[in-house]
Amino acid sequence: MDEAQTSAPEGGMPSSRGGTPVDRILDLLDGLQDVPVAEHADVYMDVHDRLARELDPERTLRQAGAHGSP
Repeated sequence: MDEAQTSAPEGGMPSSRGGTPVDRILDLLDGLQDVPVAEHADVYMDVHDRLARELDPERTLRQAGAHGSP
């Protein structure tokens, strides 16, 4: 692992920030300090949903049913 992947920001987890789809989704959290606290839950839910779709694309198909219909 290179230095960027092993060093963790203070109080945080290591970040790869390699430009992968997951990194781009996580980048949405970078501007959270500029979002009113009342809207943080919406941002977290959006990030969660995007990560779930990216990391488990078949989840969407399972939710839609075996035939892919809603």
